[in-house]
Amino acid sequence: MTEAPAVPQGDEIAPDSRFARLLSLDAAQVRCPFPAYADLRQGEPVVWSERLNAFVVSRYADIREVLKDPVTFSSAKASGSSSVTALAQHVLESPEFPDDVRRVAERRLRLSGSPVLLNADPPLHKRQRGLVSHAFTPRRVNEMEPLFQRITDELIDSFIDRGEAELIADFALPLPMTVIATILGVPPSMMHTFKRWSGAFTRGVGALDLPTAEVVDIFRAVGEFYDYFSEQLEVRRAAPADDLLTDLLQARIAGEQPLTEDEILQMLVQFLIGGNETTTNLIGGIMCHLLRDPELMAEVKADPGRIPTLVEEGLRLEAPTQGMFRTTTKDTEIAGRPVPEGSMVFLIYASGNRDACEFADPEQIKLHEARGHHLAFGRGEHVCIGANLARREAAIAISTLLNRLPGLAAGTDPERLDYHPTFILRGPRRLPITFRA
Repeated sequence: MTEAPAVPQGDEIAPDSRFARLLSLDAAQVRCPFPAYADLRQGEPVVWSERLNAFVVSRYADIREVLKDPVTFSSAKASGSSSVTALAQHVLESPEFPDDVRRVAERRLRLSGSPVLLNADPPLHKRQRGLVSHAFTPRRVNEMEPLFQRITDELIDSFIDRGEAELIADFALPLPMTVIATILGVPPSMMHTFKRWSGAFTRGVGALDLPTAEVVDIFRAVGEFYDYFSEQLEVRRAAPADDLLTDLLQARIAGEQPLTEDEILQMLVQFLIGGNETTTNLIGGIMCHLLRDPELMAEVKADPGRIPTLVEEGLRLEAPTQGMFRTTTKDTEIAGRPVPEGSMVFLIYASGNRDACEFADPEQIKLHEARGHHLAFGRGEHVCIGANLARREAAIAISTLLNRLPGLAAGTDPERLDYHPTFILRGPRRLPITFRA
């Protein structure tokens, strides 16, 4: 009998490499990680990262093959070691954290025992997706377009007379935040709190080392989130409303159990991040490309019918979620390399999206080609359930900004922007713009 291959001893990622500096959140690499990904693609197809405790996969074809096999490659730990769940385990193992924070960490670990959608494998994933998918169909998204447009116009109205704005704080952040909050039935008076909760969950993603004070702040906000929505679910049971909370409580499929409260709470976290932070980053990323390239902006303004293609290219080039993890359920191979059972695998979607073996001129935006087979929303069974929502929000946002802000230009050098310190979620922290008031 052949002995099972062992996980490598020692890091195969050179400590001074660009990818190693990216994992350490070096500002220059976070701002532009794409040369680091190119280094990986040009080297070995699959390399072991001791820092991530995972095999790193960087080429499009290999990533696609992994995503086609959700049985061998489990999604149970899709965020890897850089997640709020992993932080919760750290809290319980460390005596310096106060009791209230430890209680929230215990609750998080208990809830994570009910995997949902992003972290669920078949057949559980199929049941959950069937129960909630009606809320994100193209028809339902089309019905929400007037809401998207109204919120978009109200946000632009708030700064259009100034002749300048900070596009992230004034627009790209509150737009999807207000949309998802409205869908969840959160009142406008709670938007600031809602954003604080969203930030708490995302700060734990793609950051391997956080100071104790920040971890405390994260878990206190996480606890508030769980308490609020547990209470709101009780309210909806007694008095159903026209919102997603009620839809989740009432979702039924013949022969299947309805969603549990633990499943719903975990889904709300995923909707919060997937429907909020990533759409903010998508809008910011696309606008960066337009502000860097006045000819591209002029072409899109002259032919708004190209905006859906622009959104797809923005997804491909910027990939708001740069990558996700999988865990092997048996000994297997990736690109001919043995990968033992129980190994973590980091799939760099953003690297595959710029693979020249799959996309001609991968660094360029192509408005006259269909390249929607990118990996930004994943592929296969776990393709993002909110993809239609994100596409329409972004398309309406970009179209309205270009229509309503004449003379739109960057207020600072787009090549020197600061990006959020994470190697999984990608987006600029600030994006100053100017225009004719």
